Amino acid sequence: MAIPLFNDEAVYLSRAQHFPDQFLSTIHDGKLIHELLLAALTHLPLDPLVSGRLLSVVCGWLTVIGLWLSGKMVADQRAGILAGLLYICSPLAIVHDLLAIPDAMLASVASFVLALSLRLNQMSNPHRWHAAGVGALVALASLVKLPGVFLFALPALTMLIHTMPPEQQHRRWEMVRTALIVTLLAPAAFAPFNYGGAESHKVGALNLMLQIERVGQNLYQIGEWITIAMPLSALMIAGIGLATSQTRRQHLFLFLSAGLFCLALAVIGSVLYPRYILPVWVPILFAAGLSLSQHRQRRKALRGISAALTLVTCLWGAFFAFQYIRNPAYAPLTTADRHQYVETWTAGYHVAEIVYQLRTEAEQSGSIILASPLQTRLIHLGPTIYLNDDPRIAFIDIDMQATDARQQLSDLAAQRPLYIALDAEEIVAFDIERRFPELKRIREWRNPYSAMTFFLYVWSP
Repeated sequence: MAIPLFNDEAVYLSRAQHFPDQFLSTIHDGKLIHELLLAALTHLPLDPLVSGRLLSVVCGWLTVIGLWLSGKMVADQRAGILAGLLYICSPLAIVHDLLAIPDAMLASVASFVLALSLRLNQMSNPHRWHAAGVGALVALASLVKLPGVFLFALPALTMLIHTMPPEQQHRRWEMVRTALIVTLLAPAAFAPFNYGGAESHKVGALNLMLQIERVGQNLYQIGEWITIAMPLSALMIAGIGLATSQTRRQHLFLFLSAGLFCLALAVIGSVLYPRYILPVWVPILFAAGLSLSQHRQRRKALRGISAALTLVTCLWGAFFAFQYIRNPAYAPLTTADRHQYVETWTAGYHVAEIVYQLRTEAEQSGSIILASPLQTRLIHLGPTIYLNDDPRIAFIDIDMQATDARQQLSDLAAQRPLYIALDAEEIVAFDIERRFPELKRIREWRNPYSAMTFFLYVWSP
């Protein structure tokens, strides 16, 4: 596993280990199905991080199957196979199909939403039950991750562009309405529990004037991520399909659905990361697969351009995969991904060493207390995931900003040796050296690719 434990992975794995104790937090976070599956996987005799990442690997292959199925729905299985190969070569998929986070699962659901939407478009006389079925799948996507509700663009556009006799035009809107109602049933059912409420700080639309300024920046970021992580050559292959009259309608549908998903994120999001647009890869890469499938029907110049772009896409994917497996820090990650997965406090370099150090301290002392601030940061969650079943270690949460925090730590230290692990930002935020002079630094671990450092303290009056 190239990337070390990532903070979001630690959050989900920690909740999964304590399921159902933190079930309300799971609902509040808006990733219900993913966390339920992680909770089931914690019973396997595997490293929890390995089992969680294997789940994402399975989801990645399900995305490939969904793309193949999409090709089958339009009687062009070769297009689906080619789209699946392009997905495998995509840097964004290479990274996020190997992380224990819900984005790979959302992309896999998106591929099946696309397949059913295309099937709906092929029907000569679709009914509202068909629309309800696609809406149910989008509802499922929203339970994997709340932004999955934006996948409604796929079936909605399908039904709006579907050719119908003039006397049946009213059925078009009935089907859209039916699909929308079914789509919203799932998030509405959990709305009383504030489903997805934890993500409200990422919704910039709550501050309209500020968000208007952000939209341009968000669109620029999305463009950068597509250029590097798709990569751009795959988008250009898909664009060539627009030059072919017999597939222009399908390509416009695929591009428009992807564009609406990106636009929705750009308009409402105050904080975006590349993994958020992974579902967009599905329609765009399927458009690229359609374009390559019709390679022989084009003029010689376009065939040459398509072949060159395909070669560039495959070589870029191979180069990225080689560098990523070798060391993520050497891979051409997007700036946002490098920041999160490699350089800052969210990157879990040295977690295994910290766990080993704490086990050693517990073995030498007989039993210890590991105190942690209330903040859900990787330096606190990582050790608890791997030391959760060690009876020699008691885990205590402390509000380090409380006026009596020093007294609380002193009382705990009177019972047994007390340790606390912190990252460099927390040292400054909590003013550790001044407010808690009894805490003595015994170890430190530096991030090999940045100035971020993890520290281990012991209470020593």
